[in-house]
Amino acid sequence: MKSLEKTLKSVSENPKYIFRLTIQGVMVGIFAGLMVCLYRFLLAGSETVLRDYLSIIHGNVLYIILFFAALAIMGILIDFLTRWEVDSSGSGIPQIYAEVKGHMEANWAKVLFSKIIAGVLTALGGLSLGPEGPSVQIGGMAGKGVAKLFKGSKTDELRLILVGSAVGITAAFNAPLAGVIFVFEEINHGFDKTLVFIALVSAIVADFVSKIIFGQATILSFPIYDIPLESYWILIILGVVIGFLGYIYNVGMIRSSDIVNRLRIPSWLKFVLVFMVSGVVALTIPEISDGGHFMMDMLDVAVPSLGVLVLLLVLKYLFSMFSFSSGAPGGIFLPILVLGAYIGAVFGSVAVPSLGLQHDLIYRFIVISMAGFFAATVRSPITGIVLLAEMSGSTESLVAMVIVSLIAYVIPTLLGNEPIYESLYDRLLLKKNREYVKKPSKHVLSEYVVPLDCNYINFKIKDIPFPKNAIVVSVIRNGKYIIPTEDFNIQYSDQIQILSDSNDYPFIREEIEDLFQK
Repeated sequence: MKSLEKTLKSVSENPKYIFRLTIQGVMVGIFAGLMVCLYRFLLAGSETVLRDYLSIIHGNVLYIILFFAALAIMGILIDFLTRWEVDSSGSGIPQIYAEVKGHMEANWAKVLFSKIIAGVLTALGGLSLGPEGPSVQIGGMAGKGVAKLFKGSKTDELRLILVGSAVGITAAFNAPLAGVIFVFEEINHGFDKTLVFIALVSAIVADFVSKIIFGQATILSFPIYDIPLESYWILIILGVVIGFLGYIYNVGMIRSSDIVNRLRIPSWLKFVLVFMVSGVVALTIPEISDGGHFMMDMLDVAVPSLGVLVLLLVLKYLFSMFSFSSGAPGGIFLPILVLGAYIGAVFGSVAVPSLGLQHDLIYRFIVISMAGFFAATVRSPITGIVLLAEMSGSTESLVAMVIVSLIAYVIPTLLGNEPIYESLYDRLLLKKNREYVKKPSKHVLSEYVVPLDCNYINFKIKDIPFPKNAIVVSVIRNGKYIIPTEDFNIQYSDQIQILSDSNDYPFIREEIEDLFQK
């Protein structure tokens, strides 16, 4: 009963409750921000160590032998860490998605330790994996740690996991707005105004922490020029191209992962082989090693020739697909942005001279294509647009990014392709070690927004087939809380708050989401 009373307090606008949650949000911003910044700092150092070693290794047989011996050890360590904490493998975003949906109950401290150490090892090994997916998981688990410290309700714990996830994007990119939007567009898939407030508080705090450590400069420093209005038609072509390439990317990533999962070889041997191949790549084509910072730096200095751009684009895609399919801890967020940048560079290298445009407009195509490719693969166009605006420190490309992102979003959707993170989430749940395990009973308060096309608008609550173990405890309409009776009529944009047991929550959430989509 005490747990029920604690959960129901969040139904009303209790100032003390909001104040307490705000304090927790600040703590998540500090703790998660520091954890993600630590991860970011260690990865940067690891990539520097790799580059420095590669600069002296050529021609020295002893150094080459030591290099591959170290890679073999790294592969074995990765295998140990992912066995010790299975939730630390892969990207990290599907794991957070599963946790929020109620299908996982990760050990936050073990995930933090394992994810950070394993991420550093993959960076030292030169695998084409990004830091942003793991940063989301690190932030989310830091948020869970703060929730455990305060011993709040399960509802508050889920909120702080989401808040920490927003911090992950914020601290990785110095992009607080993109971090908050990503949580709602990609992970939560719903609107909770309390969560919005706390996420913004945490993101601003984390952004301040990040800028103290890494400075206030934007991630991208490309020169930005306006595309002439009479040439805007070319954005349609760019959107179509990116849409099809996004489809190819998603299909390739999922199929390669499925192929590797079907291989009947010991996991330690798989990781050792992956690191061996990564070592060969680092020695022969170092430009495509690591998550993609080196390739982005190349564009910042000068745009390579068209042939070089195409070659690096193809090789980076293949190596990213190979690296991610291994299941090593690391994300695809940064590689997606890098591939988008090179798609834009290739397109710009063809379009600019053909149309007689200013040469530096290639950089505009690069930024636009990064947002577009993000929309085509992740299927979160708003996040991609805001992210690139914050990364470049410019909003002048917004209209162009919207045009390209919407077209790039539509094409793979029409082709029946699932967003990349949803596909990875589905495969995560199919694994034997992701079978649902019953947890101690707790109450969870979840919130759902009634969409415009819902078939139950103007229906009475008693006539809507809600799951048996779900109780409608409150409805927020026009900013006011209403305790509904069974004869209460549901309307468009109502925010329905439903109470359930934590053991029933994963299935109830799925049923209600399906219910409102009918």
